[in-house]
Amino acid sequence: MDTIYVKSDRAVREFEQGNRSLSLKHRQLLIMVNGRRTNSQIAQAVNSEQAIQMLADLERLGYLINADSAKQPTNHKVAQTTQKSDELSHDHLVFIKTFLIEEAQLQLGLMSRDIEQKIALVQNADDLKSCVARWHMAIRDSRNGRTVADKLMERLAHLMANPPQKAYQEKAYHGSTQQSLRS
Repeated sequence: MDTIYVKSDRAVREFEQGNRSLSLKHRQLLIMVNGRRTNSQIAQAVNSEQAIQMLADLERLGYLINADSAKQPTNHKVAQTTQKSDELSHDHLVFIKTFLIEEAQLQLGLMSRDIEQKIALVQNADDLKSCVARWHMAIRDSRNGRTVADKLMERLAHLMANPPQKAYQEKAYHGSTQQSLRS
């Protein structure tokens, strides 16, 4: 029987606070959960026979909630939080895609072409999550990227949480501060 999951508050904190209490594979599955995909669809997307069992483990650990249970009033807040995190403006999506492509090129070199093409085709937050999982796995598996993969994921989480205008303002502020320090 197919099950649809939503992220719990604990799952949201796992990414926002950078707790890193889960294995890489569990975190990748957690990224793909969006309240619409079934456990079978997620398992097929990551090409893993163990994914369904791992999703059930995440539910037992309190990171996931069965979507049918989430419809009850006590879990309504979780469903709203998940839905809100799935929405990105066009500019924000382009900003994140640019970051992903640039880092793929830096870390993977010529091997980044396939991932770059997939990232370029991303149209929404759901597609982005799938690409991020593949991007992160490719970088983590590369010789040069494994040392920076976790830092890149932290940076990506920050970029996803902050719209581009805020990032540009921070960059402009830090740039003007640097110039004033040089003067």
